[in-house]
Amino acid sequence: MDAEKRGAKSPRPPGPGRFVYQLASVMDLPFVLVGAVVIGAGGGYLLDRRLGTSPALALILGALGFAAGMYEVLRRLTGKRNTDGP
Repeated sequence: MDAEKRGAKSPRPPGPGRFVYQLASVMDLPFVLVGAVVIGAGGGYLLDRRLGTSPALALILGALGFAAGMYEVLRRLTGKRNTDGP
């Protein structure tokens, strides 16, 4: 049986829409990484001011933000998506 008769789609070459989508995904990655660090370090800074623990929490939460940002960047680059869901 032919692949078309079985209902399978024939592979299409990527068009300009696919290129734009990939370019947008790549351009988004630096913002994901920097955003995670800024949010972590900013939260740590605010906690440091409130608790009086100088730069300790800002450094710890900044490092955790960096790790979370790297995880997200690598997850997006490898294409692993959570397929579980409603």
